[in-house]
Amino acid sequence: MDSATRDEWSDPIALARLAAEGLLELTRGNWVGEGLDATRQIRSRRPDHPLMLAVTEPALDPDPYQASLGLGSVLSVLGDQSWANDIGMEISEATSIGVLSLHHESLWALESAALLGATQAGLFTDRRAVARGLGYLRLPLRLADPATADVLLLPGIARDDATMWTYRRFAAVSWRATGKIVPVIHPGARLSPLNRKAFRPPAGVYAIELP
Repeated sequence: MDSATRDEWSDPIALARLAAEGLLELTRGNWVGEGLDATRQIRSRRPDHPLMLAVTEPALDPDPYQASLGLGSVLSVLGDQSWANDIGMEISEATSIGVLSLHHESLWALESAALLGATQAGLFTDRRAVARGLGYLRLPLRLADPATADVLLLPGIARDDATMWTYRRFAAVSWRATGKIVPVIHPGARLSPLNRKAFRPPAGVYAIELP
């Protein structure tokens, strides 16, 4: 599958939200049996999905009330896009922005930057599929090496205090970047110590030091 396309990410936020909503419903029934079993099964089957690990961590609590509170908190994080405004502000004055994929969070940051007035920023991408997907932003587009842009948006699937996990092609572009590198990772994908131990990066994902 072309790593430049939106399909690569398969909307992990929507998947995590569905899991959280399903587990929240189970807290109203046989939680110690059915609920905890479902939680453990998800963690066992999706150790490659950081947001799914984030959803299921509070659901490991045998107290259904406490589990429901934790799940409600995770759902709030999943539904909050305000963090993308901070990235949008950070990149809003750039004259060129390198874009590697149609990663949802990257699009949110670009939308925020456009609303903040970066209407003349040129978007650099080396993938035609990405260029087509960016057309709705109505910003100047160039088929060019994103590593040469003033700012490179570096999508990630997970992070901890010192490390981020991203696709190898994206990491390779970041190593060639001549401008500022801005990691774009959903806050819910920040790995707790428990989830760092459980996390198993999917194929094609590389761990790099955070810039």
